[in-house]
Amino acid sequence: MKSGIPWKDGAYVEKINQVLEVLELQEKSDHVSLVGIYGSNKSEFANILVKKLGQEFGRVCHLSNVMEKACQQDGVSNIIKKLCSDLMQSDDVRICQQLLKNERCLVVLDDLGNDIEEMRNLLEEVKVILRNGSLLVLANQFQHMLLDLNVGFIVTLEHERAILNICYAEGDRINKGFLIHLRETFHMLGLDVRLLHKDEVMSDRTRLENAKVILCIISRTFSNGDLKSMFSDGDISSKIVHISYGSYPSTDESIPKPLFKMEVDFESNELDKGEFRKMVYTVVQTLKRHKEIMEPAEVDFPVGLAERSCDIEIDIQDCMRMSGKSLRCFGLVGMGGAGKTTLAMSIYNKIHSKFEGSFFSVNTRAEVQDKGSLGLVAVQKKIVMNLLKKEDVKINDVAHGKAVLADKLSNVNALVILDDVDDNRHLDALYKPLQSSLGPKSLVIITTRDRKILESAKPTKIFDIEGLDKEMSKWLFYWHAFMRPKPPVELEEVSERVIEACNGLPLALKVVGSHLYNVSDKSYWEESFTYLQKHKTEIFDVLRISFDRLDSEEKEAFLDICCFLIDENEDLACAVLNACYGMGRTYLHELQNKCLLTTYVDKRKKDVIRRIRVHDQLRHMGRRIIREERRDRAWDEETANDILQDERAPASLRGLSVWSHIPLPVEASHSGSLPQLSHGVTCLPRLRILVVKDNMSKSASTEQRRFCPHYIFNNVRCAELRWLRWEGDPFQELPRGLRSTKLGSCGATSKPYKRTAHGKATEIAALGYERLQRVDGIGHDDFYFMIAYRS
Repeated sequence: MKSGIPWKDGAYVEKINQVLEVLELQEKSDHVSLVGIYGSNKSEFANILVKKLGQEFGRVCHLSNVMEKACQQDGVSNIIKKLCSDLMQSDDVRICQQLLKNERCLVVLDDLGNDIEEMRNLLEEVKVILRNGSLLVLANQFQHMLLDLNVGFIVTLEHERAILNICYAEGDRINKGFLIHLRETFHMLGLDVRLLHKDEVMSDRTRLENAKVILCIISRTFSNGDLKSMFSDGDISSKIVHISYGSYPSTDESIPKPLFKMEVDFESNELDKGEFRKMVYTVVQTLKRHKEIMEPAEVDFPVGLAERSCDIEIDIQDCMRMSGKSLRCFGLVGMGGAGKTTLAMSIYNKIHSKFEGSFFSVNTRAEVQDKGSLGLVAVQKKIVMNLLKKEDVKINDVAHGKAVLADKLSNVNALVILDDVDDNRHLDALYKPLQSSLGPKSLVIITTRDRKILESAKPTKIFDIEGLDKEMSKWLFYWHAFMRPKPPVELEEVSERVIEACNGLPLALKVVGSHLYNVSDKSYWEESFTYLQKHKTEIFDVLRISFDRLDSEEKEAFLDICCFLIDENEDLACAVLNACYGMGRTYLHELQNKCLLTTYVDKRKKDVIRRIRVHDQLRHMGRRIIREERRDRAWDEETANDILQDERAPASLRGLSVWSHIPLPVEASHSGSLPQLSHGVTCLPRLRILVVKDNMSKSASTEQRRFCPHYIFNNVRCAELRWLRWEGDPFQELPRGLRSTKLGSCGATSKPYKRTAHGKATEIAALGYERLQRVDGIGHDDFYFMIAYRS
């Protein structure tokens, strides 16, 4: 029962005293006192409550994950038995009730969930056992549940505003772009940022009294001594982030070691992105915000967020203060690459803690486009799992998912952001059931490129997200092109022309700026400007300039990522690229430096996983290059039907992702198309990536079955295969044609009979397979291809 917050810190003293007052009023009563706890730190506070008040009671019981246990077979009965066992070492309810007749008990039930009838039944049974002035504490993430259970006193643990104070000397020519960069970065992460002049702080030192973190920019007239004199208690090491700006600062060894220290001198060096990221991470961790935020891809150089989100935040806050009878919906509309997702993430990080639950559906269109109806089901599952904090939710199909959303999320006051919605089917499957079920204090934000989509949702207000203004465009471009807030003098004029050609579009400014990074040849800048001037009306061509500068294998790696590796585990993507090109981490790093991909942290599972993300406009560019020029990869049914009907496809195909139940095209040429491989053409000489997805609810007709992947790839030879993923385990053993000696990554899923895996023997054994058998002649470096049997 160890508390995460020491008592001497006094973080919850006032709240504990409120509970004590409730107990004093009920001290001579035989009734059970009911106290509710609501807030993000409810479990932590419940632990402290038990530690502080436990000695006041004869018996103590603290049960967590109550709703999860209640939903199991005989769940309520088992909870009552556990309660009795903890209180009196007997699971006989009658005996326990008799023995506790004169005992005063403290019982804490944590994580009650959202099933009101189940909790009412449990509460009544608990009350039968407790008496004699006992205290029953109910802790839950859903405040409306505590109100529905008629809990008389509720401890509301308000989420503290995360404030970052940035102190600097106004007259020291600290670049305005750098100050804006600091403000925007922390604003993106949901912090309130205050820029304070040194003179303001020196004249009123109470401004910093309660600050948890202070970022001080030490410069020519703001010395370490000035910093030290700001704090009367002398305890500054635990809260100061120290940035030495320029070449002026003096050192003072009497200053204790700060939280973090870094140097910035734009006259001699560019910004050290790695150090800057570490500094940001230190601040966010210190403020205990790292587990709560959406990690934005644009954390390096967000520009224009604070200014552009101001109006939206004000309207949302006004909306939340209104006592409405139904949820509110806001829309963000703008062209691709305008920054809608980044803006929505900033708003999410700022306000999500005010709701009982929250969820951000990133790139909804891409999720559904790549996976069809299964993609919508996946998003429905994520919504329920995130809002109810459940590990898994069973949804059979879209219609069933709508019913689950409407039923399970009843009255939950939540924030849901549906990003990049482009089809009314998305609204029908996701927004409409939320609209009918979520509580009256809920908020849904929809981002889209299609105003008609938003209008059909009938939002409270639609915000048009336009490009950055000239000044903001400059700052964003300069950071990516020079890692400085201003350009070298010799490139200033051509930089302005390039910036103008990007039309204020954040994505174009980032990609083009990264394309020109480290290029000092002015003639190359002039050529790039000429190209942009010629193609500036088409975003595809603007982005293409960065792709064309990649070397040949970097291009292939980028196209593989666009077609097959978006949202995959970064480690898996590295393994696949390493198997295909001999370099994995290096190519990911290079593409990330050129702003052609980013990574994000998937926090939905216990293990933190970093995944690959590509802006949808860049993904569209890559796939358009495949469709119109390369025609050597197929990532869904549409492109497979298009590309594979070309009789040249088998000879050039580098990657293929298909569904196991969908037949490959049959109207192709009779001289060598892929469906006829089993009747003559038995080789795919360049195929490196094969992904076969499984939809267990669907299967091909008998006459079409021989054109499905299972039949075709049972005979085809793929000597160059480097990555194989075949879901559903259709083979008793892997066909010899797929046992490439160059295979570097392989996986299959989830049937209880023989299946294949690839990797080190110890790694495969860790997956739960008890017997491993080596397949001779197959291997790559220190990897081994195995036939694995699950017992």
